[in-house]
Amino acid sequence: MAQPLTELPEVSSAQRPVLPVNRTRRSESIPRRLVAERKYHLLPLYALLTTSDLAREGIRNSGSFRFADHIYRNHPSGRYGVGRVLDRVLLELRGARSMRSRFFHSQREILRAISDKGGALEQLVVSVPCGIARDLFEVAEALRKTTPALYEKIQFVGIDLDAEPLRLSHDLTRDHPNFDFRCADALASGSIPSEADVIISLGFGEFLSDEMLLEFYQRCHSSLKPFGRFITSAMSRDRISDYLARELAELHTHYRSAEHLSELLRAAGFANVRTGRDDVGLQTLAVAGESP
Repeated sequence: MAQPLTELPEVSSAQRPVLPVNRTRRSESIPRRLVAERKYHLLPLYALLTTSDLAREGIRNSGSFRFADHIYRNHPSGRYGVGRVLDRVLLELRGARSMRSRFFHSQREILRAISDKGGALEQLVVSVPCGIARDLFEVAEALRKTTPALYEKIQFVGIDLDAEPLRLSHDLTRDHPNFDFRCADALASGSIPSEADVIISLGFGEFLSDEMLLEFYQRCHSSLKPFGRFITSAMSRDRISDYLARELAELHTHYRSAEHLSELLRAAGFANVRTGRDDVGLQTLAVAGESP
């Protein structure tokens, strides 16, 4: 079974690979930057927030795969007691709840796509970039318990530029023989396997310009089988979450409306695009493909 994120070993800065595109922090020291910009009022807030495991990871690594996985797991943790309490509060902010909604959206739509095709043929499910592939893991767990014959027909592939989340994903899914993880750039030609039945990409477009995201969507479209499905999302701006992200984590997000996301998906070649809003109202949850 999965190990809690807080119990997984950290990797030193010397061991870390080149930072992938979702690490937007540039300042060596956030407090020194705040002093240089005379934003002294944010220094106590910075000190308080870094007692929370969620906030500390977000500040240090600009919303990394560990940050996202902490939100998905929804288990508060932190330092000195106050950190755990603060972590619980942060996990209940609209931005965090909205990120969890895309996690459940992914699982729901993967299961729907797999079930619609049935168990007669083998199916390939690809997550790119996968981070810690907890959504794929949860899908595999559910299939193995409820429909083991269908589970045997599914191959899961996770792709990420960073070797660390791939290692953690491998550990997480060690009991599932039908997982394969590959270290590759999601934006590079040939990185996505061809003839995929389902492709999932969450939390990636928020770090890409429209031009880069359109090119990525086109690669996903060309990698799908006929009537395959592409599962993705986009985020709207939440004032509090955006302010904290920009000022304390140097995390600059590309926000997109449902209409904007649909335009990009159709421009990439997807004939049918289905979108909806999450219960929080910040996420656009999308499924695209040739099928209705």
